[in-house]
Amino acid sequence: MNVFSESHSNPEQLNEPARQGKPLILIIHQDELVVNACRLALEKHGYDIDYAQDGTEGIQKVYRLIPDMILAGSTTPELNGYQICRLVKNDPVMRKIPILLIAEQTLKMDRFWGMKAGADDFLGKDELEARLLQKTQMVLEIYDRMNIQEKTLLKASNTQHPFNIRTRLNQILDTSLVESMLMVEFRSLSDLVHDADLMNYMFFSLLESILEYDAAAIFYNDTDKGPRILTFHLPEGEKQPTEKIEQLMETFFERFKTQGLSPALLELQESQVIGQLDDEAAATHYETVYVKDFYLDATLIGAVAFYAKQKVDYSKIFPVHLVEDEIRLLMKLRHLYSQAQMWAITDSLTGLFNHKHFMSVLQREFKSAKRYEQSMALAMIGLDGFREMNEEWGHACGDQALQHVSRILEESFRGIDFLARYSSKSLAVLLPQTAREQAYVALERFRARVEKSSMIWQDNTMPLKVCAGVVPLSERHTSVSALVRTAENALSAARRRGGNCIEISTD
Repeated sequence: MNVFSESHSNPEQLNEPARQGKPLILIIHQDELVVNACRLALEKHGYDIDYAQDGTEGIQKVYRLIPDMILAGSTTPELNGYQICRLVKNDPVMRKIPILLIAEQTLKMDRFWGMKAGADDFLGKDELEARLLQKTQMVLEIYDRMNIQEKTLLKASNTQHPFNIRTRLNQILDTSLVESMLMVEFRSLSDLVHDADLMNYMFFSLLESILEYDAAAIFYNDTDKGPRILTFHLPEGEKQPTEKIEQLMETFFERFKTQGLSPALLELQESQVIGQLDDEAAATHYETVYVKDFYLDATLIGAVAFYAKQKVDYSKIFPVHLVEDEIRLLMKLRHLYSQAQMWAITDSLTGLFNHKHFMSVLQREFKSAKRYEQSMALAMIGLDGFREMNEEWGHACGDQALQHVSRILEESFRGIDFLARYSSKSLAVLLPQTAREQAYVALERFRARVEKSSMIWQDNTMPLKVCAGVVPLSERHTSVSALVRTAENALSAARRRGGNCIEISTD
């Protein structure tokens, strides 16, 4: 028997069901044939049914009856199905009730707006006969039904605080307007992901206009090899001593020692402050420290923090979760940007800077050292027996040897030093503000670490050794090319000595 083609009793004759353990489904639809057909099909399968002919009556019954599911037409009079979805899904308690939306047609735009309004699933009117029961069962299985006690308490609360549709709609419109404006403001910051300083300034200007705090901080875990900077913001009128900011920075980074930051990067901590620092000010005690960290897959990409002198539950303040969603998007964009930038300047095999970027850095540091009369040293590094290793064991073995030595190189030098794969068979290190003796000590320490290590290749333990040519910057070096040529000559001299040594140039 086709229940969707038969005539049934007037839906207004439906009595309020006893609902003793059966799921209660509220049908909100203006078409009596649709209501009767759905009622008969669902009651046959053990569901209790109630009915409303328009949206206003329907939403009142939602709050009075607390149904287990709502079956709403998209074109119901007074309040359509999309508006019903928004009203129910914007209520922190009632949003638990699943909604199956019935559209007059299965147009893509109807489905789109239904899902955006908060509907849990979608049926075209022409799909009711074939898919109503299946969709109903699927939707109800997703949600945990409220028990009788929960419904009783909720009904009592709704009786004490009657639902006003006009007031609630105005609240939703106001909230949606605020959310839309905030989304537009935050997403305009995405144009600034290439400039962290400017983005931070604009970010805190926006944040200060919508949230109360005594201090705030933002941190990007960029993929470059530079310092991890925690930027603080002190609103106008707030002052902090330098010692307090440094203490907050240490506490902040301590939180992430086991969350995706390597020890080497954790040592590269810096802070910058947008606001006023006053070394005479008394240290402020913050009652509230709210930190939110953000991840891309399992990788920490950044975090924000809010500090308040009073106790504040930021998790319950209206715009905070929306702000966090927008910050998460900004963090992802910043991370992807820094990743793309890093790929452009990084050697894919070793993870060190590539030749092009290293020469650009060398040019910049050379000019700076000359202008300010600062010391600087350049070292060229070669792997002893590298050619023979490739010939005997293959280039894959040579690649692994380069990776092995590069890891030791990163562990052996400071964060301000620049490490690079200079050519297919050599590495380079630029040591700013480093004199001749300091450079020799650093390279000798590295050489000794490589010699003490060993590499496993195809079950063979392979000893590795390196040699290096080091040249301290002097007045005789009038160009970068002259400095590089001197370092390369020093490396050649180290190889002629048999390798496994450091050659300091005297030129």
